[in-house]
Amino acid sequence: MIKNSYDFESEKIKELIKERGASRVGLQLPEGLKTVATDIAAEISQETGAEVIISGNSCYGACDVDEKLERTVDLLFHFGHSEYNSFGKAFHSKKRFVRKENYQKKVFFIELRSSVDIKPVVEKAAAELKGDSVGLVATLQHVHGLNEAKMLLARFGKKAVIGKSNSLKYEGQVLGCEFSSAAMVPCEEILFIGSGSFHPVGLALYIGKRVIAADPFTMQIGIYEAEGLRKKRYVAIERALDAKSFGIIIGMKSGQSNLSGAIALRRKAVEKGLNAYLITMDEIREDKLLAFKVDAFVNTACPRLAEDFIHFKKPVLSAREFEVVLGERSWECIF
Repeated sequence: MIKNSYDFESEKIKELIKERGASRVGLQLPEGLKTVATDIAAEISQETGAEVIISGNSCYGACDVDEKLERTVDLLFHFGHSEYNSFGKAFHSKKRFVRKENYQKKVFFIELRSSVDIKPVVEKAAAELKGDSVGLVATLQHVHGLNEAKMLLARFGKKAVIGKSNSLKYEGQVLGCEFSSAAMVPCEEILFIGSGSFHPVGLALYIGKRVIAADPFTMQIGIYEAEGLRKKRYVAIERALDAKSFGIIIGMKSGQSNLSGAIALRRKAVEKGLNAYLITMDEIREDKLLAFKVDAFVNTACPRLAEDFIHFKKPVLSAREFEVVLGERSWECIF
């Protein structure tokens, strides 16, 4: 079912392997697609003779290239994401920029465009739209259908606007941490086409508008209101206001590390009379956090991850939320 729903570009992959004479290749897939990893590996190995290594690590996005696997193989195929137009901007040292060039030679992004027809779910979502103007966005898998969705919405009397981000590859494309395609368009609400709640929750929080999420695979419609979601983040901040000690997490995944930002936050905390400690982590899990004797944590990796930790025993804040605790940012300026 999964393989039939996406274009895995198998012929392109096999041609690249033969063209480069690659004897060892890597595959990196998001969690929901790991079930087909062995099928892809078997096909590649049988038809090219290459040794195939599958990444078993988590994959949060285009920023999360498995660097250790990339150093092990001749080519790495990263599925489900597109390369940033600004790829490498977050890498500060000269050594990192050299790594960027290596990515361009060794890492290939397989976008996994979906073949599912989005028209039925867009028609269903149109009934939930309250305003006359709507910002139209989608995950990478469905961006090629946005113009068709725009024409369809026009039949329902809705003016759909598709924005363009400076850092993302396609018009109307959004990531879990990058919503400028929606932020830059004049509209009353947002229609998101894609699966899961991660993207629409982020859109509602950071754009501050009502988001209607339409899943083409399940035909489910979800509605996300900014006010309710923001209240949950305010509660997390309130839980941390009395904290005397903080663990400031430095993400060690390739595109999420912000060492200088974490150090700056620690110094600010110490100046305010708080105890603060720098902690490195590849993945932020509650069982790992509970080992540390601190009252709360600050996540300086992916800014969206803080919303995933709302039920943790100890509060986990984003960097901006921590600045509210420090008195350096107002509640109204978090998002």
